Amino acid sequence: MNDLKEIRKQALADQDIRKIVKENKNEIREAYELVMRLSYQARSEGVLAMEYEAGRLAKDMPFCREIGSMVRLVAEGTDPEFVAEWMTLRFMSENYQGLEALLYFLYARGILMIQGGVSLYMIEEFFQAVIPQDILPLDRWQRTGIDRKLKMVEEIRETLSEQEKACLKSISEDLSSLTEAEWDDILQTKAFYAIDRTVPYLDVETQALVRSHVNEGRYYAIMQSIAAIEEQEICQCHEKLKLLINEMRTKPEYKGILSGIPKLNEEKMRALVAKLDVQTVALALKGEPKEISECFFRNMPLRIKYRVQDEIEYMGPVRICDVEEAQRKIRCLAEREAR
Repeated sequence: MNDLKEIRKQALADQDIRKIVKENKNEIREAYELVMRLSYQARSEGVLAMEYEAGRLAKDMPFCREIGSMVRLVAEGTDPEFVAEWMTLRFMSENYQGLEALLYFLYARGILMIQGGVSLYMIEEFFQAVIPQDILPLDRWQRTGIDRKLKMVEEIRETLSEQEKACLKSISEDLSSLTEAEWDDILQTKAFYAIDRTVPYLDVETQALVRSHVNEGRYYAIMQSIAAIEEQEICQCHEKLKLLINEMRTKPEYKGILSGIPKLNEEKMRALVAKLDVQTVALALKGEPKEISECFFRNMPLRIKYRVQDEIEYMGPVRICDVEEAQRKIRCLAEREAR
């Protein structure tokens, strides 16, 4: 019973979730916030700290007693399968329906995830998978303790030197000036990871810009791992970013055998790709710049694209002469298509 099948079926499959959420937004949001608080307590202070948090619940809160029992079982180190079985038997004996069934499932699954050491981010993803976001959007970045961290950021900002403030402003301007292609390039370099620590200290507009270009897991990690930034570290990040952008923008133009291929229109590019076999394309793209590879990939059927990518990934060392031969074959076909 570790997967809570019976509870999940009654809470999700056998009722109108959208209608229940729409009519009971406050109760569901309260469940979300409580599970997140318990998870934060367990990760920052240990599972025993959850008992204190659960003990503060209002006695008239729905499932107050059940939540206390669930937390106590977890805090005492009870086997997860026994906890899940207890949760399921309690649910079946009470025959919960509607809102009660949904809330019980959210609490039960949430507390089991906490016991399993699942991250705050993944627990949040679980809630967002269950709750229709067009009816009840959950604040993705509101966490217990975030206010304290943001207050620390503000306090540090007040102590920054004029030079460090100027560097932060320059970092924001540099990031705002990047094109989409430059963002793709800069995020693939390890050097950008050193700049991550400055993101919480940048202005709101630049933070939103960074968030739109990195994956959510990475942005979550940046904003949840706020730490006091050391003296002059901002200046060092600024120098690294300047150097990185300069190197990227002064990089010599690609002059390989496949240069000019991206200038073919989509119709001609698809006709070219249709005449090539997987092995030839994979060999020709081995070690080629991203813009060349993407030019081929976006004009391929997904099935062929994945085959080519797999072929490149698992291809061992190859001779340069073999790569160039494959590229010349493609180049010859491309010139015919361009006529």
